Amino acid sequence: MIDKDGIERPDSTDEHMREIVNDNRNLSFNESYSFRPRSIFFRVWASIFRFLAICVFNPFMRLYRHLKIFGKENRAKLRHKGFVITCNHVYLLDDLSVGTNVFSTRKIYFTTLAQNIKRPMVGFWLRSLGGIPIPSESLSGMKKFYDDISYLLKKNKPVLFNPEASMWPFYREIRPFKRGAFQTAVRNDVPVLPIVALFKRKKKRNGKFSYSLSFALCNPIYVDKNLESERERIEDMTKRAFEVSKNVADEWYNIQDCGFDDEVGKPKIKAKNLIFKNDKWIVKKTK
Repeated sequence: MIDKDGIERPDSTDEHMREIVNDNRNLSFNESYSFRPRSIFFRVWASIFRFLAICVFNPFMRLYRHLKIFGKENRAKLRHKGFVITCNHVYLLDDLSVGTNVFSTRKIYFTTLAQNIKRPMVGFWLRSLGGIPIPSESLSGMKKFYDDISYLLKKNKPVLFNPEASMWPFYREIRPFKRGAFQTAVRNDVPVLPIVALFKRKKKRNGKFSYSLSFALCNPIYVDKNLESERERIEDMTKRAFEVSKNVADEWYNIQDCGFDDEVGKPKIKAKNLIFKNDKWIVKKTK
């Protein structure tokens, strides 16, 4: 399909747009694989590597993508707690940015395609930063995967999911959410923190576009224990997280000119003049 920005996208919203190459490491993600690293040597290395990544990646994202973070107070509401994070997948490095920019003082874990972990060097780096492969081709591996994530949540570690299930670069709309993240939240009785990745673009002299990136941290969503069945609770959390993410994204692109062709007549608003409160955008009055 062709989206409203003239970019060709897959017909299925969970289909990937980029092919993963060189995924030839000999790894088996089954019941014997440790989805949460237990080796003390690896954990020490991972701490050192994450510190170095923060030192490099944080200024890189702020200079290259002009990264802005809104709703930091919602992050503070979950201090010292385990919770599930959801984020729309619209940038190659958005998971890493959430882990190093948004949560620079607290390590998070993030789920990723098994093929990414099988890539030489890249897979090792992702694991070092908290990457957890999704063993979609192994039933026994999936059980171990969820068991290890449950352990992390009980140890008050946040875990990030991309419920859209695929990465579509710089796609403005929120695609349908899969249930895996919310099933994990319900079964472990932890809240979900929806994060929405948003962007603006600017046309360069060569005709291509440069993009700036922002993250909006929404209010945490808690399990509705008034609903009797687990299935109802999962569906309810999925619906609420999707709706708030969609509303936040729609409002962001509707109130301002973000550099797209269908925004003629809308004002250009600087980040310093935007307030994100109670999952709503407020434009500061300027003189």
